[in-house]
Amino acid sequence: MSMLKQVFGSKYNDEQLVSAVEQAIADDPLLQDTTAIMVASKKGIIELTGKMRSDREKERTESVIRTKLNTTNLEFDQLVNHITVT
Repeated sequence: MSMLKQVFGSKYNDEQLVSAVEQAIADDPLLQDTTAIMVASKKGIIELTGKMRSDREKERTESVIRTKLNTTNLEFDQLVNHITVT
C-alpha cells in the first residue's frame, strides 16, 4: 500500500457507492424487477450486471444511478452497465 493511500485513504468509498446505487434502483417507481440487478464497485468503478426486460429499463437504470451519484457528491470513476435485455 502506498504511503499516500495509508495517510489519506482511498479516493473512492466503494461500500457507499454500492449502497447509493442499490438505494437509487430500489427507490425508482418506474423500474420493475430490480432484484435481478447486481451492483459491485472496485476503486470507483461501478459495475452493473443482471437482466432487465427492455432497453428502456436498462437506460433508465443507468440514468437514475447517475442522478443519484451526482446529487450525493460521491466520487466514482466509471459506471459500467453489463445488464442484458431478455
